[in-house]
Amino acid sequence: MVLTFALISELAAPPGREGPDLTRYVLMCALLLGILGALAWGMRSLVTGSVRARAGKRSLQIIDVLPLGGKQRVCVVRCYDRTFALGVGDKEVGLIAEVDSAVSMPRPETLPKTTFQDVFARLRGRAAAHAEVQP
Repeated sequence: MVLTFALISELAAPPGREGPDLTRYVLMCALLLGILGALAWGMRSLVTGSVRARAGKRSLQIIDVLPLGGKQRVCVVRCYDRTFALGVGDKEVGLIAEVDSAVSMPRPETLPKTTFQDVFARLRGRAAAHAEVQP
């Protein structure tokens, strides 16, 4: 297609010029590279969107990872309604424990929201109460 445009522009050139018009050639190359880049970006966003959707529907989820040093880490993994603590090394995976849902950490949205002023007021109240008790 680009070759066809180059031949047409070469035939339509004024009689005093020789050779193809490089400006049109460079512009066509830039246009084609832009179209390829847009297609690549579109495909990437389409593929990552579908991968994320499939990952959300999976029954196996990594809850947290704690690196221990080197290539060892502790992973907390949820499989359906059960939660496991796994020791992951360079070439092995070992079960550390099954974490019971009653023992698990509360979710961040269920933790009470305290501000620095609340903590400071509580500490000041304790200090005042402690000062009143001692003569």
